Amino acid sequence: MPRKPVKKTGKAPLDKLTESISASSLPLRLEYLDPASLQDNEKNWRRHPENQLAALSDVIAEVGWAGACLFNERTGRLVDGHARQKIALKNGTKKVPVLIGSWDEATEAKILATLDPIAAMATADAKALEALLESVSTSSPAIDQMLKELSEAANAAIENEESDTAGEDSIPEKYQVLIECDGESMQAKLLEELAGRGLKVRSLMS
Repeated sequence: MPRKPVKKTGKAPLDKLTESISASSLPLRLEYLDPASLQDNEKNWRRHPENQLAALSDVIAEVGWAGACLFNERTGRLVDGHARQKIALKNGTKKVPVLIGSWDEATEAKILATLDPIAAMATADAKALEALLESVSTSSPAIDQMLKELSEAANAAIENEESDTAGEDSIPEKYQVLIECDGESMQAKLLEELAGRGLKVRSLMS
């Protein structure tokens, strides 16, 4: 029996799902904007030294924009990405990727206070980091210096971990008993008796 042809709808299920989510319901949207149009945030407490700006500028030059600025359209201020904006303006970049959200003043302040510190709470797997760094190459002196410092920190962490483990293995287990005596004569008698049994003993006074 011949099979009936499947009727094509013209749109994949994922496309329908995407259409069902209105743009206004999304908490963030991505746009490409002129960096000069992004107002600095006077509450920004992060300061960017020259070595950081040099490394970030060279990374952008080597791999492109792999991150975005974060902008609050309600207050008209940047929330994150001040260093990226500074580099874009210096390099004459016309458009930069910007994640745009809408928050009140209190929420904006909370994001400013917590965004970077929460990221900094992550710990490093020293061996995984060292393996990753072995696969990374760069022509930038600024990036190379940063990677060198990361590698040195990873190696130091590995050495400390191995040293701590070796130290734990080298400490023999000891089982001790402290006996409180009524006087010096009782202490001397017990010391003599226990020493006679082949035990290692010593006297303590407090």
